[in-house]
Amino acid sequence: MVNSMPNEKGVRLGNIELRVRSKRFENWSAFEREAPEYSIALEVLDDVPGHRGHYVSFDHHEGVIREVTMSAAMQAYIAVRQGRLMERWLRHRNPIPVYVWNADQDVCLAAFVLAYHELLERAEGMPKLRWIVQYNNKIDICGGMYPVNLEELEKNHFTWIFEPFNEQRKAGKTAGDAALVTRTIEQVCERLFDMMSNRAGRLPITVRPEILFKSPHDYVIVDEKGDPNSRLVLASEGYRNLISLISRRPNGRYTYSVIRGCPYDEDTFQVDKLIAAFQAAEDEPNVWGGSNLAAGSDSLNGSRLTWQELRDIAEPIVSEAFRKSAVRAAGPAVLVAMPPESRNSLLSALDAAGARTICVDSCCDALKAVDSDRDIAAIFASPALPDGHCEGLLDKLRERASSTPVIVCSQAMDGGWVDLLEAGAFRVMAEKCEMQQIRSLLDSVLENQQIGREENEYETVSCLAQSNDCEEGTPTTADADGDRNGSRTTRALA
Repeated sequence: MVNSMPNEKGVRLGNIELRVRSKRFENWSAFEREAPEYSIALEVLDDVPGHRGHYVSFDHHEGVIREVTMSAAMQAYIAVRQGRLMERWLRHRNPIPVYVWNADQDVCLAAFVLAYHELLERAEGMPKLRWIVQYNNKIDICGGMYPVNLEELEKNHFTWIFEPFNEQRKAGKTAGDAALVTRTIEQVCERLFDMMSNRAGRLPITVRPEILFKSPHDYVIVDEKGDPNSRLVLASEGYRNLISLISRRPNGRYTYSVIRGCPYDEDTFQVDKLIAAFQAAEDEPNVWGGSNLAAGSDSLNGSRLTWQELRDIAEPIVSEAFRKSAVRAAGPAVLVAMPPESRNSLLSALDAAGARTICVDSCCDALKAVDSDRDIAAIFASPALPDGHCEGLLDKLRERASSTPVIVCSQAMDGGWVDLLEAGAFRVMAEKCEMQQIRSLLDSVLENQQIGREENEYETVSCLAQSNDCEEGTPTTADADGDRNGSRTTRALA
């Protein structure tokens, strides 16, 4: 049971005094100057996290490498359970001042860990709470883009516990919202106690984030509909990198996040360059900031930029990064035109085969990708996409005089593949294919392209020779045999 008591400075919550700041501490000097000794900051200090004398900042945003920095709640958990932080500091000050600015899942959970630390100092360490802290750590490190089993989150009460945060997130950060922040933390703490007493409820994830723009360069711009679970839905569908519209402000401005869900996409989705470009287009300083994996616009004042303006700024940057990465990449560039839920097995096989993949899920986006990236070696496509069938895609590619081979990935090899081959498909294969088959298929694609290049080179040399001979008055009959685009062998690959 949570027993909170307001006083002149903040609200007493267990062994802490919760103090909601109207603005964040600018740096360590400001924290040490404005807070009493034996104080803790939870994601409220715009400086590197850590421990300085009798001051601690639990955070994982400013000046850190995100993928190797624990969430604030996990930092507090280790400090309490292994470091006995609260046990030691309470000898000198009781309650311990804990400063917050917002009340997201991580802050709420960290506040609970500090306020009711004695639960963790027992030998068993509260296994149910440990599961919540560990899962929150994975999700928070990845900026919410950790691939999870949504049903498991519901079954273990994760979504239900943090339901109170949704109200604040939908409202956005506003001046004078200390009461809302405090109430959110108190309600989450109540639900954590309910979970440990076997009284927890379940909350299904029903949100459907709206994809505003799907880039052929492996990122999306999405409207989260005010629900933090949107990112879990997106991660479960295979999305990794996103620019996220979190809320529309009453003043007409917007709150955004920029998330690189995969740390190893740093060559193509460069968060720091995107943030710098967005900031350059703003009407105020210090609107955008964050870490190498997760960044965003100011939570209080917001950005003046619409999502369309962000798209127009981001697309050239990411497109150029993809082009440079393709030059450096050892493997062929492969376009995968398939729905997110159907392509995971193929992506794993392509990655293992050394291919660089570009993902789209419509014929229109596939054509845009081909137009913008001439180095695409092959296209893997579903027989049907939301805006058309594969035959239509083949027709459009033929109109563009594109020789890029199209491999159709079919769920059932029922004989219909003959029509696809006659329509111009390079191969038809089963949707789930072994890595060795994929590697062999890519070798075949590259071999055909090499033949085409050699024939083109031969024709060029022949033409030059003919031109020289004509100038000297000597006739020539040199000619290149075969199809200029290279012979296209078609067969089904089961």
